[in-house]
Amino acid sequence: MSSTVRLTLVSVSLFLLLFPLALSKPGLPTHLKADEAAYYLMALSLARDGDLRVEVRDIDRLFQEFPYQPVNNLILMTRDGWSTVHYGKPYIYSLLAAPFAGPFGADGLFFFNMLLTVAMIWMGTSYLSRFNPDGTAALYSTGFFLLSAGFVYVFWIQPEVLNMASVAACLYFGLPKDEIRTDRRTLILALISGAALVFAVYNKPMLAAVGIAPLWVYVRGRQWKTAGAWMAGAVVCMALVAGISLALTGTPTSYLGAKRGGFSVCEPGKMPVEADPVPVDPVPPLPSPLPRAGGEGAPPPGRAGSRGAAAVAQSPTGNAMTWLFRAPDTHWSEFTDNVGYFLWGRHAGLIPYLPFAALSVLLFFFHGRRSVERWLLLAATAGIALFFLLQIAWNWQGGGGFVGNRYFVNVYPAFLFLVTRIRPLWTIPAGYAFAGLFLGPLLFTPFGAGGPEPTLQAHVRNVPFRWLPLELTLRNVPGYHRIGLGDFRVVGRRDQFLPFGELMWTRGADPVEMYLIAGEPIEKAVFLVRTPAPRNRVGIELGDASEMLEMKAGDTRRLELRPGEATRTWKTKQGTIHAYRMLVSSETGRIRHWTRDLPPESCSYFASNEKVEESFFVGAELTYLGTGEALDADLYAVRWGNTIVPERVTAGQRFKVITRLFNRSRVTWPNRGGASVRLSYHWRTPDGRAVLWEGERTELPTPVPPGGRVSVTQEVLAPEQPGTYVLELDPVFENVGWFSEQNGGATFRRQIEVTQDAR
Repeated sequence: MSSTVRLTLVSVSLFLLLFPLALSKPGLPTHLKADEAAYYLMALSLARDGDLRVEVRDIDRLFQEFPYQPVNNLILMTRDGWSTVHYGKPYIYSLLAAPFAGPFGADGLFFFNMLLTVAMIWMGTSYLSRFNPDGTAALYSTGFFLLSAGFVYVFWIQPEVLNMASVAACLYFGLPKDEIRTDRRTLILALISGAALVFAVYNKPMLAAVGIAPLWVYVRGRQWKTAGAWMAGAVVCMALVAGISLALTGTPTSYLGAKRGGFSVCEPGKMPVEADPVPVDPVPPLPSPLPRAGGEGAPPPGRAGSRGAAAVAQSPTGNAMTWLFRAPDTHWSEFTDNVGYFLWGRHAGLIPYLPFAALSVLLFFFHGRRSVERWLLLAATAGIALFFLLQIAWNWQGGGGFVGNRYFVNVYPAFLFLVTRIRPLWTIPAGYAFAGLFLGPLLFTPFGAGGPEPTLQAHVRNVPFRWLPLELTLRNVPGYHRIGLGDFRVVGRRDQFLPFGELMWTRGADPVEMYLIAGEPIEKAVFLVRTPAPRNRVGIELGDASEMLEMKAGDTRRLELRPGEATRTWKTKQGTIHAYRMLVSSETGRIRHWTRDLPPESCSYFASNEKVEESFFVGAELTYLGTGEALDADLYAVRWGNTIVPERVTAGQRFKVITRLFNRSRVTWPNRGGASVRLSYHWRTPDGRAVLWEGERTELPTPVPPGGRVSVTQEVLAPEQPGTYVLELDPVFENVGWFSEQNGGATFRRQIEVTQDAR
């Protein structure tokens, strides 16, 4: 390697290695995400206590660097009913990082990740120098490892970077420079290659497929001693890793022989899990369904044994290794869609997030396609991808915490070893340019960018990513509202789309993309459209249908849209899914204020407001009215049954009215959606003058068929001023009309005395 290239790499390496140590704590990052809590505490526990047992002092360490929020996913395990608690994640990453975590905490873990990244850059440069000039090799290797979603995981306290480095080391030491010779040096390199891969396989067993390439080289050359050395390195290292785990936790891996679960850590000085009580009755209890979180029969917050079982049941993989061997449960149609998403999806596509992987495959086809071992390596990476796509079709991108494809990034370095000659040279600046277009926001804000409704996936709001398809088959993509609306579900970005019951706000001066997802084809969809702006131009597209509306504040337009063929269709084991792309655009808008109701904080240690005042720049308001068939139907014939109304109420009092209604029409009264029948009321004076027209709504408990009846307990708010009033009960067909205004509609009236508040 030339002195200029070496000096450049040393300078870049020093910069990369030192700046993680300068991050102040508490500071960036402000909280732990995904599975970081277990790996972080394991590293500190190994460095400072020399064990993997969870104790109160371990919990206290969380709040020294991350005191701002509770930790919601600390993975723990037990073998004795939670009397003894260990960490429930593979320990090897934390063990190797412990020397750095001990003195530097989280910064030390970032330093360790960066050290592994720098090592990969040097290994990649050295490998590519076998076929290319030193400068070309260094430029390609640096771009490969830094201009990728893999670099983001340097700032995650998880083993992704270790897995990447293990794969890189296995191939660097296992793929020889020239013909294999059975000498001492070759045997040592093969031993190191096999041992290095173990660190990745211990975390992700499917990565063992990478070892096919170096083993083939040895077998092809009939170098049985070298192949044996590789296998010996792998077996001895795995035995050592499993043995250490057995000594520290009583199990060779956290996925075997233990009960695991994810727990919340609310405050220092307190364990998040309690031991299961000792049973006093030797008779086993009758089996019962597993309690659902927050539902009937759910365990109380302090009881963690049951909570552990619930967490296991809800995990996509069951938190056990058995998921590696189960039969795939993926429909062919869903699988083919996922393959497309895997390659160029908006949130997890290989090409936008790992552009040098695609570039490496092209260079392989140009110059390395005669290499059998590289064909095997490419097949191994494809096999690992297929494994995730088939085994966890709804979660293959890496679960709720991910940037790009968190699972597949572990094998990313294998693509570099597909490359031999780098020709033509313009492919390198092309890779840098493509990475700048897509990955700039990620690389400059690796801890996550701020903004409205911030998420780790906020970068997809930029223009290049909008051109890519949204992965509709995935369940765990943060940053989206998913609401039921009529017979379908609406998916839209949280920063652009805000639902209020049946009312949907879309952001002004911005094209708002939503998807309507249904189990049956949508023949027609009817919407009411309004705008708060004095004048606005609102465009709506749904499939093949489109409308452009010139509107002003107060206008109400009814649109009937026939979308035609679904934008996307795929099949699952449960049936066919139809997705229709909807685009709402508006030239301008107006600020509307709303109150965000936050879920109550379960951790009393952290104070939180349950209501937060927010603002939203509203361009258009949409209300879904259904398919339109019932909008013009005559469903207004009603007969009132027994109705219980108090004779006297207090001014401003909220009281109940119990009534029974009979549907005398020939049409079913719908009870859900923007065009549903609800019970409401008016307040009048005794001479008939309306005091209040728009009373509060009460939903019908069920749809009411023709000739059917329904009993309703209705809430009514009394007038603020005392006096004699007439309460007029009146059903309303929402967004269509009051029953009293239609032929056949009838109201129920009762005079009520409203008295002064006794206070």
